[in-house]
Parts: sequence; C-alpha cells; structure tokens
Amino acid sequence: MAQEAEGEMTFDPERGSPPGSRRRVAVVVLRWGITLAIVMAVGHRVWLEKEKLAAYNLHLAPAWLVISAVFYILGLATCAFFWWLAMRDLGGRPSIMSTLSAYYAGHLGKYVPGKALTVVVRSTMVRGPNVTIALAAFTDVLETALMMATGALVAALAFALVYAPAHRQLLGIAVVLAIGLGLLTLPPVVARCGKLLSRVVPQMATGKAHTWRWRTVAVGAAIMAVGWLLMGLSLAALLGAMGDAGGVVGHLHFLRMLSLLTAIVAFSTVGGFVSFIPGGLGAREWVLLELLKPYIGPAQAIVAAVLLRLVWIVAEVGAAGLFWLLDSPWKRRQVRLS
Repeated sequence: MAQEAEGEMTFDPERGSPPGSRRRVAVVVLRWGITLAIVMAVGHRVWLEKEKLAAYNLHLAPAWLVISAVFYILGLATCAFFWWLAMRDLGGRPSIMSTLSAYYAGHLGKYVPGKALTVVVRSTMVRGPNVTIALAAFTDVLETALMMATGALVAALAFALVYAPAHRQLLGIAVVLAIGLGLLTLPPVVARCGKLLSRVVPQMATGKAHTWRWRTVAVGAAIMAVGWLLMGLSLAALLGAMGDAGGVVGHLHFLRMLSLLTAIVAFSTVGGFVSFIPGGLGAREWVLLELLKPYIGPAQAIVAAVLLRLVWIVAEVGAAGLFWLLDSPWKRRQVRLS
C-alpha cells in the first residue's frame, strides 16, 4: 500500500474523488453550462432578428454597418474603463485586458433569462490574485447603475436641447430615472451597502484605505456621457447604412441630429433595462420604434430598431471573442512572470 506523506492528499478510488477535484469539475461544468446557455440565447436572438428583416427588401451599405458596430463597441469601452477604475478604487488590481474581456463577455449574458448572469460572467472572468469575485460583482452592479443613470441624464439633456411638445413627458421620465438610479451610486449609499455586504461576504471588506469617492462617480459619469454620444453616432451610422432613412442625418444640423439620436438610444436602452426583460428584448425596440417613427416613418423605424439590435449583438460577440483571445496570452505571460 502506498504510504501518504504528512500534509499530502492522495486519491483512493474506493473513497471517491477528493473535495478539490470535485470542486474543479463542478466549476468546469458550470462554466461550460453558462457558455452553452449564452451561445444558444444569442444564436436564437440573431436568428429571430434575421427572420424579421427578411420581410423587407433592404439595400444596406455594409461599410456604415461596420462603422455603427465600431461606435457601439467604443461606447461600451467607456463603461468597461469605469468598471476597471471602480475596482481599483476599492482595492482591486485587475488588468485592463482582463477587464475588457470580462466586460464584453458579460454583455452576452444579458440575453439569458435572469439579469444576474451578466454579473456572474464578469466577476468570474476578471477574478484573480488581486480581485475577488465579491469585489468584481459589487463594482459591476455600480457600473450598471451609473451607466443607466448617466444614460437617463443624457437623454433628459438631449431632449431639452431638441425640445418638442412630444418630448415633455419623456424628459420628465428621464429625469426621474436619472435621480433614482443615480442615488444608488453615491458614496454614502455605496458605503452603507458595502458595510452591510461585508458582514455577509467577508471578501467585500477592503479596508479603510479604500473608499468609494465622489471623484470616481464624477469621472465615471463624464466618460459614460461620451460613451452614450458614441452610441448615438452608432444609430446615425446605421441610418446612413439604410440610405439616411427619412433624411435625419442629412437634413438636420449635426448637433441637433446627434442630440436627438443620442436621446433616442439612451432612453430606449434605459427603458429596456428597467423593464427587467432579458437584454431589454422587445421593450427597447418598442421605445426606439416609437421615438424614431415621427422622423423616419413606421416601416423604416421598425427596420432600424431590429437592425440596430442585430448589429449590436454581432458587435458584442466580436468584441467578446477578440478580447478573450488577447487576454489569454496576457494571462499566460503573467503566470510565467510570477
């Protein structure tokens, strides 16, 4: 019989797998299960959107669709940067590459029922020696809340800039959403929530040296506002791909056009988020359709809403794959150096 050295764990087939081995198997099964669920949900959504577009005789400019996707990914990058900043503010030290990889992959999780999957994917992918799952999840929730609060505020300001009687009610709703979601990100509220969570999850305790600062919130709101403008440009490029449906891009002054399209994108996205429907599916398209319809007509508005969803899904898949490939060699180098 083989003797066991003191402090070593051996495997006895008659006694079953050691706890560590079973845990690793469970983690692998869970990861592949989540991956399969995301792939199936995203694939199903792409198929449905493609079927919707098949009913229209479309003549699209591919270059403008690519530009639309690039603007969207750049817009999301501002939110990913804030998440990285938030983790560092509370004591974590994630790499930029791991943050981007986890952030874009997490976006795909929103198409699976249960909004928590986005947080699960991001926090498990970015975790490491300097970032706990609890810290990553907590800051990801803060990032989402600030992103939506900033989106509502940007929509309110943009609606005010291109004021029309039809926008009066939307402006008021946007202000209420901005205040309600923004309150969740303020340092006193975050500090209280952090203390409560640290009692349940000890890993949340980051020490007195690491606190959520007003400067972090201000910087995050500023860069996210830029991100929403980029997403407004994404919609403008999409309308350009459709031949400038309704003449919104070509006939409006650039500042007025950008304000209008940014307001439409931001308000519809926030509306989809507060609907609690996975990925805001249907809710976001309905709001986008209703806001675009007066400017480009019902038929073109339907095409724009469906096409924007399809372009953004493809862009999310592409960004998630790209940064995952870039992040893998980065992690291998870090392991070798350590």
